Parts: sequence; structure tokens; C-alpha cells
Amino acid sequence: MIEVFMPKAGMDMKEGMLIRWLKNVGDHVELNEPIMEIETDKINMEAESPGTGILLAKLIEDGATVPVLQTIGYIGAPDEKIPQKIQDMSEITGGHGAIQTAVAPMAADGAEAGNTADGATDGNTVAAGAPPAATPYAKKLAKDAGIALDFIPPSGPDREIRGRDVLAALEKYPREATPLARKYAEVDGVNLDHISGSGFGGKIQKGDVLAAETNTGSFAATTSADIADSTVPSSVPEIQGNRRSVENRRPIQGMRKVVGERMFSSYSQIPTVMQSMRVNLTELLELREKINKNREKRISVNDFVLKATAIAVKELAHCRTSIIGKEYVTYKEANIGFAVSVENGLFVPVIHNADQLSLLQISERAAELAERARTGAILPDEYSGGTFSVSNMGMFDVYEFTPIINQPECALLGIGGIHDELALKDGELVSRKIALLCMSYDHRIMDGVGAATFKIRVKELLQNPMELLL
Repeated sequence: MIEVFMPKAGMDMKEGMLIRWLKNVGDHVELNEPIMEIETDKINMEAESPGTGILLAKLIEDGATVPVLQTIGYIGAPDEKIPQKIQDMSEITGGHGAIQTAVAPMAADGAEAGNTADGATDGNTVAAGAPPAATPYAKKLAKDAGIALDFIPPSGPDREIRGRDVLAALEKYPREATPLARKYAEVDGVNLDHISGSGFGGKIQKGDVLAAETNTGSFAATTSADIADSTVPSSVPEIQGNRRSVENRRPIQGMRKVVGERMFSSYSQIPTVMQSMRVNLTELLELREKINKNREKRISVNDFVLKATAIAVKELAHCRTSIIGKEYVTYKEANIGFAVSVENGLFVPVIHNADQLSLLQISERAAELAERARTGAILPDEYSGGTFSVSNMGMFDVYEFTPIINQPECALLGIGGIHDELALKDGELVSRKIALLCMSYDHRIMDGVGAATFKIRVKELLQNPMELLL
């Protein structure tokens, strides 16, 4: 039998969310065939089957978030039996959803757990879906508490569920809701207190929330006044007197959650200083126009910036230095990350050893990585290992901004939009194309002179763009 794990896509990944299973229990799956779609802290991706066989069980439902490398399913031969221990769903899944199986669980002694019509076990195999053996008192307790008996471990001499088992389950597994059920309820303002859960321990599942919609004709399980009273603190009278209508609610998760946590960590932990420097891009834009003439794939201004940054980072050791623990760590490579806006947040692909690539190679690599980031096809080693990053806001007509450092890097160079400026040259009035280099840097690693030295070198290269072609 083959265990299906929540994959670990990258060294920093701690947990993943199962967006949806791509296969049903009982389906045949091939080795390396996509079996599920997951959301990591960076991307959405399809995860492949670790083996060939029948999908025997799903241990978590769509929308559940679990730690990496946790068992979330089983693949095996059609006649293989899943372990008996998965009857205790919380032990296996951490409380995430109902277990779906294609076959009955395997008992500890190797025989299938079974029961007769009157609830006493007889050692025979029970057809899938048959109710578990339980005493009348246990059944009454379970019914009153709204607990499904299927996942309560039995303690009776004939493996029947007894009243003490139900009471133990109630104490150990208090009534709660699955992450997906909470998501549906939070988005649509459903009061979970009025919903009976069909999962183990009375756990409310997505289907229970949807059933509430069917029974009431809408998701309005509570009145608007109830929702307002439950979400607005009484200590804020100005809001109480003018309640707001909620258009949408959704959990902070996935990429947006991680981006927020890392940006807050960077902003609150690093003594950040920002410097700006003007750069004349007139000559660069003229050269770019000549290069792109009759070219299908055009070189961008950002490609020039990436190349200039890579050269300066390679030349200046303090710009490829990080603080790791209690040490300054200086890397050999000029691995340049660049910010890419994706649907759910911000992504920073990395061009490794960018100083060794030509301008054309950087342009092609940047375009490829940006597309892979936007489509969720980027690989972990394509967004890790950066030593310095760049963010370009010029295409959004942003003139100046304060970038937030991408930890544990020492700095981040931003460039704003290009604007026209009149100036005197040899007594003649000329128009120049000016942009601002906006750099945030970690004052623990470099001081103002070190940051200025870096920007001066980048400025020299951008104002003499032929050097970037050599």
C-alpha cells in the first residue's frame, strides 16, 4: 500500500492546502499522474501520484490545510484494506474533513471489522457503508450529540461502540467545523451555532453549510442584526450607530497570507533606510529603440535594470551579504530576484548568476520566469537562492516608492516611472528622460555610503548602456 503525502514544495514550506482532489476514491491512478491540486505559500500546483493503483482513501476533504509530509490518502490494489487506525480521523487528519474510503478498514488483527444487524460483532466482513456496532445507549448519546458513529474507536469486547466511547469522543473532540465549512460560512455570514454537523465529533462540514442554504432558501442562517452584533464590538459606538454591510469575507491564506507575514516581519525587524537617486535614461531608451526595431521579442527597460544590478551586485560584496543568525554571510553569486505581480499577490522569481548572462539572455529568462510565475508552473529552485532583488513600478506610473526588503537579503532596488525633464546642455534647452532609483537597505549590513556606492554604479551602467551589451 502506498501513502499519499502532502508534498513539500520548497525548503520553507510548512503546510499546504488541498484545493481539490483530481481523482475519486476507487479510481485507477498511474505513477506521476496528477492526483490533486494544492496551494503552497507561493503557488498553486498539481501534485502527482506516488505510485500506480486504486485510490483507496482520502483522509482530508477539499479546502483542508495540513502540515507537509502528512499522510492524506492511500493507493493500493483493489483488495487491499486501509489501516484500522484511520477510524480515529482526528489522529490521522488533524481534524480536517471526513475520510472517504473504497474498502472497509483493516482491523488490528488483520481481519475486517464487522457487525451484525443487532449490533454484536460476529467476525464476518460487513459491506461498505454498514452502520458500526454500538450499544443502544451509545447510539442515543451519539444521536443526541449529532455525532456520526463511523469514526468513534470502539472499546467493547466484541468491538462494539459503548457509551463511554461516545463520551470520550465528545470530551476529546469538541464540536467544530472544517476549514472549508468555515470558509463558506464566513464568506456568506452563516452562524455555525445553528448548524448540526455530520462529521466526527459533530464536526460541521461543507455539506452541512450547503444544506443550511437549501433548508432556508439562502445562506441567511442569521439575521443581519445578528451578524452585525456578533462582528462589531460594543466599544465602538460610532460603528454601532452606522453598521456597515459586508460584501465579502474570506480567510487570509495561501500566498497573500505569506506575503503579508513576510512583509510585516521585514518592516518590523529590519532597521530599514531608503535612498533615492535620479538617473538619466535618455541614451538607454534610444539604444533600446534601435535594438527592438523589427524584433518580435522586445527588450524591456527592466531587462537593462536587471543586468546593471547584477553587475553591481557582483562587484560589491556588501550587496550580496545577509545576516544569518549571528553571522554575516556573503554569497559568491549575483542571483537577482525581480518582483512579479500575480493573481493572489507578489512573486519573486530569481535569475541565477545574472551577471554572467547577456542582456538578451536575461530578457528571455525574465520573460520565461514571469510567465511561469503567473501560471503557477514555476519550480522551487526558480524562486529561491536570491541574493538581491529589484522591483519596477514604472509601468504603473509610480514616480517614487519605498520597497520592502525581501528577507534575508540586504536591500531591494526599486525603479519608478520615466518622466520628461527640461535641462540646459551646452547652452541649449533639451528634454531628458529621468527616473528615480529607490533603494531600501538593511542598516545593519551597509551604511548610507555603501548604499550610495551601489546606486552610483547602477546609474553609471544605465547612463552608459553600451557597457551592458559588452
